[in-house]
Amino acid sequence: MPIAKRAYRHLQSHPYFSILMIGFYLVYFIFAFIFALLIKQFSDSYVQLTKIIASLDSQQVSFNSRQFKILESITTHYIVNYRYIFFSIILVGTLIVLMIQLWLSQARKKEYQSYLLLGERVYKLTAQLIMEQLLLINCVLLLIFACYSLFKIPIMNQITQIEATSLQSKLEDYSSIQSSQEGTISSDFESKNFTRFNVNPFLKGEFINNKFSQTNTLIGCLILIMLNLYSGMIIGIPNYIVLSLRKSKLS
Repeated sequence: MPIAKRAYRHLQSHPYFSILMIGFYLVYFIFAFIFALLIKQFSDSYVQLTKIIASLDSQQVSFNSRQFKILESITTHYIVNYRYIFFSIILVGTLIVLMIQLWLSQARKKEYQSYLLLGERVYKLTAQLIMEQLLLINCVLLLIFACYSLFKIPIMNQITQIEATSLQSKLEDYSSIQSSQEGTISSDFESKNFTRFNVNPFLKGEFINNKFSQTNTLIGCLILIMLNLYSGMIIGIPNYIVLSLRKSKLS
């Protein structure tokens, strides 16, 4: 029986486990996707701010340049934080997947032994286990990409709103600190003017100009391939080691 068909039949015969794994992958990839969008949004803003600062400095407009440098610093702070959260999600998700694979190696011990005693190659059995999980993972990824394509406008508007709200709150904190240090609120850093003239026009353009929000089949395919390769390694390596050890004990 072909490996893909055998993997599909196993999932079909264990619907509750398949639903549980789909739920886990859905939550995992949704959180990772949201923070990837936030990182990209703030990174694009950082690039724009750098260009604005360079332009203002070349014109020797010190006041406006100083305002945008504050925005640049705040944006950098959020990029660092979101990257930390994103990689933490990836790390935690990877560890959970590894633990699930180790648990499955015990739960399906008799099944593995039966295949090995029948002369099944370790790499073929490993390929089946990888195929089982990749079928679920790709169903989830296709669902997420389809939902993003259908609801791209509200999703990106929400991401932009999160960015604007985050920067505005930090700017207000900065203004309060500045006023407490100087005793009076300088007109240079008046929160309302600073936010209205520097944050809103800078952030609330049409999101369609953001390259990440444009439909790009090539990038989507590359992301899908990379996720499949990474998932295949995380699932395949521990299973191959476990199956090899069990085969050596049986022989």
